[in-house]
Amino acid sequence: MMTEPVRLHISDGVARVTLNRPDDGNAINLDLARALRRVVARIADIAPRVVVLTGDGGAFCSGGDVVEMAAAVDLGDFVYELATTFHGALANLADIDAVIIAAVDGVAAGGGLGLALCADVVLASDRALFLTAYEAIGLSPDSGASYLLPRVIGASRARAMSAVGLRLDAAAAHDIGLVHAVTPSADLDDAVWTMATRLAARPQTHMAASRALFRGADPQEFRRHLDAEARAISAAAASPDAARLIHEHAVRAERSAAALRRRAERARAA
Repeated sequence: MMTEPVRLHISDGVARVTLNRPDDGNAINLDLARALRRVVARIADIAPRVVVLTGDGGAFCSGGDVVEMAAAVDLGDFVYELATTFHGALANLADIDAVIIAAVDGVAAGGGLGLALCADVVLASDRALFLTAYEAIGLSPDSGASYLLPRVIGASRARAMSAVGLRLDAAAAHDIGLVHAVTPSADLDDAVWTMATRLAARPQTHMAASRALFRGADPQEFRRHLDAEARAISAAAASPDAARLIHEHAVRAERSAAALRRRAERARAA
């Protein structure tokens, strides 16, 4: 039986969206991107007052699935399809009248960073790690990262974070305003639920308009920027350098995943 790559749980006006590819760091492949679009469409119909974004298995989201990218016949075309599919979910999420909370435990990289930035509030565990990651595989940012990150931490810091490949732990992310509060990993769920239930007790029908105003007044600007990101990352992916780097990262990712599976099997057998 196939496991859904994105789970949705609704309770007391709170929609909990969980990325569910724990063996792969909740990496974004086409199945996950398509599932997230479907889940966001369901949330729009249900109209909760709060949406919580989280990941299963000790990671928030490690970004695009380099193994799936490396297997693509046409890397540029594949990356464009992956980006536009995931971007559709993010654009529709921005139009929902609900407070969006990102609960980040573990890594939020690449598209995972973009997903976290789509939230109105980011709560992180003390083991959270934030990075752009695109530069490591020769790609330009997508998932709204080049639009939202400068608005959160400033343009200069955002460009440097991408150019240098800077990694921010939870404390550093909190210091520059990327994260709103940090808790011990064991306490993150309680902190998120406390905030979510408090916010779900009041109407949130203003949130989509408020979100658009804070981002720049034009509600279509974010969608246009996502389209520009998709074109740029597709062009970057078509380069020989990106293909080589993605292949190298895919080999390492497969080795790491195999090692994790072996450890899990030994733990179950013990």
